Amino acid sequence: MNDKRNTRVTLTLILVALLIQACSGIPQPPVTETLEPIPTQTAEPQIVDSGLCSNPLYPVKQGATWTYRSTGSLSGDFSFTDTITALREDGFTLTSQINGADFAQEWACKPEGLASLTFGNGIAGGISTSGVKMDLTSSNVQGVILPKTVSAGDLWPYSLDFEGNMEYSGTSVDTQGTASFSFNALGEESVTVPAGTFNALKIHVDLTLDMEATYFGFTAPAVFTIPTDVWYAPGVGWVKATSSGNIFGMAFNETIELQSYNIP
Repeated sequence: MNDKRNTRVTLTLILVALLIQACSGIPQPPVTETLEPIPTQTAEPQIVDSGLCSNPLYPVKQGATWTYRSTGSLSGDFSFTDTITALREDGFTLTSQINGADFAQEWACKPEGLASLTFGNGIAGGISTSGVKMDLTSSNVQGVILPKTVSAGDLWPYSLDFEGNMEYSGTSVDTQGTASFSFNALGEESVTVPAGTFNALKIHVDLTLDMEATYFGFTAPAVFTIPTDVWYAPGVGWVKATSSGNIFGMAFNETIELQSYNIP
């Protein structure tokens, strides 16, 4: 009986470590380079038409690149770069580079908006870390991350199921679960970040993760919600995100800001 109890405790601790690393968008170890400050300026939005993928708040174009920096996360400060590495008529591949590793995320372009097809990084899940190795399959994708048009007061859902394997510090567990997002467009604000000053639409997002992990025949469940505010600038993309909360007794207050961007 004690062995079973100890195994369940061990599995719970492993799951906590996986969730902390995988769902907070935190690389491990943290990046320590210093970015050169970019003079603040009022940015002129560049409207890009990409057919079905066209979205006023997120320019989908081959080679478009955004560099961000996070402060206040559970594992310290870090930076990452998002790049659209492949563009199709009905979707695109967004690749995030963190700590020398690449993480690809597939997106679909629908008449109603843009939807991530994989539980991934940034606003679509926060799996952007070199400390956790994941082999997950997504299914039952419902809704969109960013509608074709968004106005203050709009509400919309997005969710997907996932299952597969997660590995952290040499320990591998099988996992499955559901990621559910609730979006609420709050209104326009002026936002200043190192990349410039933007008139941006503020969107509140609640991510609820309901998952379980199995290790040597024992299963540990976990359910928690991460609230996030995201600012999208027309013709630029998301320029800032803030989140705060408490996961398994570990408090965090994270801010991610756009450092620079290039839209060909």
